[in-house]
Amino acid sequence: MSEYQDHIRQSLEGAHHDPAEELGIDEMRWSPAPGSEPVSDAAETAHALLDRATDAYVSLVDAVLGDGKHNMVVSATTPHGEFIEGQELTALGDTLIINEAASLRVCTVIAAAMLGCSNGGLVVRTYGPDGSESVRGWKIRNFWLWPITADDIREAYSVDPETGAPLTPEPGVEFRQAERVPRPDQDQADTGARHASRTAPPDNRPPNRRN
Repeated sequence: MSEYQDHIRQSLEGAHHDPAEELGIDEMRWSPAPGSEPVSDAAETAHALLDRATDAYVSLVDAVLGDGKHNMVVSATTPHGEFIEGQELTALGDTLIINEAASLRVCTVIAAAMLGCSNGGLVVRTYGPDGSESVRGWKIRNFWLWPITADDIREAYSVDPETGAPLTPEPGVEFRQAERVPRPDQDQADTGARHASRTAPPDNRPPNRRN
């Protein structure tokens, strides 16, 4: 994961200041601060959001998803329209098979959903090594990914989003309570453990990534 994370961060190189530390979500806008250069301010805001979105994405992939094949879909509803991106990735122990271009697109949509005038969600369908199939979801708000309950994700999958008609439950699919995604600014100890897991022997991996 270390080379992958470095690549993501280099690709999204920019301001590392976190607007969430100073602004409430309702105050975050794609508008320039008073007295600042509009283009420069918008670029700094975009870089800060992309950096935050990458933190959330890496934390989700590295510390939460666990072993298996994962189909991820993220959506953002913004004043400029709705954006949806998806990707497939496979994790098994220390091995991660991932498309970096797809990851960058997913991070961009997460960042768009983090704007105060936007909202979004991220859903992961996991096919476990034991043949299990499960679905989890996270809301994107307050500049982070927040767990959706098993009941809420089950309800979301029980209604056709276009017609509102009820859908037949998918056989063999478990709708799970999503896990909390560790935040670097609040979980320094966990963050250190996750960074160590990318370079240390297998026995230092996060608990949910150990065999």
